[in-house]
Amino acid sequence: MKRYIYLITIILLLLTNISLAMAAEDNRLLPVLVYHHIQDPVKSDVSCTPSMFEAHMIALKDAGFTPITIPQTRSFLAGTLTQSIKKPVLITFDDGYESLYKYALPVSVKLRVPMTVFIITSRIGQKPQFSAYLTESQIKEMNASGLWYFGSHSHNLHTESTKIYNAFGGGKVNPLLDELRADLVASSKCLENITGVPTEIIAWPYGKFNSEYTAIARLVGYKMHFTSLYGYNEPGTNPYSIKRIPVSARDTGASVVKKCRGRQR
Repeated sequence: MKRYIYLITIILLLLTNISLAMAAEDNRLLPVLVYHHIQDPVKSDVSCTPSMFEAHMIALKDAGFTPITIPQTRSFLAGTLTQSIKKPVLITFDDGYESLYKYALPVSVKLRVPMTVFIITSRIGQKPQFSAYLTESQIKEMNASGLWYFGSHSHNLHTESTKIYNAFGGGKVNPLLDELRADLVASSKCLENITGVPTEIIAWPYGKFNSEYTAIARLVGYKMHFTSLYGYNEPGTNPYSIKRIPVSARDTGASVVKKCRGRQR
C-alpha cells in the first residue's frame, strides 16, 4: 500500500513539473505578427480580406493565444510580464491604411484584441496613390477604444533610406542622419498631437536600419524598435531590434497559428 501511494505521489509530481514546464514555455516566446492592408479582393501579397483577417484572430484566440498591448510587450521583453498571460502574441500593422478603421477596428472591438499600427505620418488623411490612409479623426476614435496603439513608420522617409546612407559612404558624419533625425521628430510630434500620448515605438520602413539609425531613434525618444528580422522574441530580447513575422495573402487561420507556435511550441 505504501509503495502504491509512493508511486502515485511520484507520478503526480512528474505531471506537475510537466505542466509547469509547459506553462513556462507558453510564456517564453513572443511572436509579433505584421499585417499591412485589408482589402477585398486582395491586390497585394501583403494584404488579406476582411473575412481572412477575422478568421486569423479567431483562430489565434481558439488556439489559446493572448493578444497583448504595447506596455505588456515592454514588460515581456523586460521579463516582468505576468505569468497569468499565456502564449502572448502582438498584432501589428505597417503603413496606416484607412482599411484598418473599416475592417480591423470592428474585429478588435468585437474580439477585444489590442492592435498596434505604425503610421507614415505625412500621409495621414491622404490618398497619394491607390489607397487612402487613416484620417486624424479615425486615429482619435481608434485610440479612444483603448485597444489601439500608434507608432511611427517615418514621417516622409518611407523608403529604403539605408541605401542612400550607404551611397554617402556610411559613417556618423552623413547628411542623411540629420534628415532622419528631423523626420523622426516630426513623426513623433504628429502622432502625439493627435493621440495626446508620447510616441515611443517605431517600425523601420522596409525593416531597414543600422546602428546609427538606432542611436538617433533612441535619442528622439523611441523606446522599442520593430524590424523585418524574422523570428520570435524572448525575455531579454533587444528592444531596439524586435523581430516580426509577416502575414501574407496566402495565410489561413491554421497557418497563422502555426507561425505563432514558433520553434518550441
